[in-house]
Amino acid sequence: MRSGHSPDSSVGAVQMIACRRRAVALVLVAVVIPVLLGVAALTVDVAYLYGVRSDLQNAADAAALAGAGALAGDTMMQVRMGTEGSIGMVEYTGEGHINLVSSLNSSLARQGTVIGSSDVIFGWLDLLSATSAVQNGVPLSQFNAVHVQARRTDDSANGPVTLLFAQIFGQSTTEVTASAVAVYDDRMSAFDTNESPGGVLPFTVHTDLFAADFAGGPDDYEYDPITESTFSGSDGIREIKLYPHDNSPGNFGLLNIGTPNQGTPGLRDHIDNGVPPEDFAAETGSAVLTFFDANGDSITYDITGDPGLKATLESNVAARIGEVVGFFLHNAVSGSGANTVYTINDIRFGRLVYVNLNGNNKAVYLQPVSYTGGGVVLSSVAPSSGGQVGRLVLAR
Repeated sequence: MRSGHSPDSSVGAVQMIACRRRAVALVLVAVVIPVLLGVAALTVDVAYLYGVRSDLQNAADAAALAGAGALAGDTMMQVRMGTEGSIGMVEYTGEGHINLVSSLNSSLARQGTVIGSSDVIFGWLDLLSATSAVQNGVPLSQFNAVHVQARRTDDSANGPVTLLFAQIFGQSTTEVTASAVAVYDDRMSAFDTNESPGGVLPFTVHTDLFAADFAGGPDDYEYDPITESTFSGSDGIREIKLYPHDNSPGNFGLLNIGTPNQGTPGLRDHIDNGVPPEDFAAETGSAVLTFFDANGDSITYDITGDPGLKATLESNVAARIGEVVGFFLHNAVSGSGANTVYTINDIRFGRLVYVNLNGNNKAVYLQPVSYTGGGVVLSSVAPSSGGQVGRLVLAR
């Protein structure tokens, strides 16, 4: 009689082992499922929060740039001149821009992102520092930056972010914040005339006379942005007198750009349509006028011109009243009459407000503006233009 296990006992052993394996598997599944759910919840919610953070950053960036626009407006020009301008009105205008733009930027699929007054700081930013904060303990005329926060927090009008799967683990909401700093960077090193067609006229005034009128010139004309018209009155922005000046051989210059001894038809074209890039290239060698080199040193251009202003050009100049135009500054003059040479060292922009070239009280006046249009080339080594020529940019 042979001994050994019976077939029935072997089958039973196999079944027992299978049952034990199934039990172990069930235990492992019971342990792993919560972990997998947790990982899935974390992954989905992290992706969700990343999207919310991106939405808030877009809202903060757009709002900061919009708010910084107020630092290049007429009210800020009044502040820089120390006349009737109020930094509070600049901030009020800037916050209006911020609210308008932020209302167009959604987050969490909601229309608009609310940015409260407490989330906005206007002030001065050290443009040479990568980490400095916006400060407001500086002279108001130096304000150049706005810091904006876009928040989804418990204490914000937007409320916190409601989580999706993390609620399984008792975490129902969380907070997300984004911030941006925009500046009116006025460190212009060059001006590309290709990007400002029709915007620059063949006029120049001595830099010292410009500075004197900026600090203490007349305020006899107003500009109405609604009707785009000018009229007699005071609006807190002093005028720059382009013509006439008594300083011999003439501190006002009508420049011959591109063509020596420019005739009246050519001057009319330059006033009507602005000096074209090709004429600047013919005059200076480039349509990009560089005023400060890579070391921050000044670059100048000697351009011939005339110390007077032809009466026959009055209608051409008058047709541009109310428009913002570019003109030049010079720091030296030589020669006289048609042989006058002006040493051009910078460019500025202003709104033409008055012209009279016939009869009594001959004059050409414009109001300085903070220019942010096309053509401005910035450089970290260029000096400040005093808030007069620059670009609105995100600093961080």
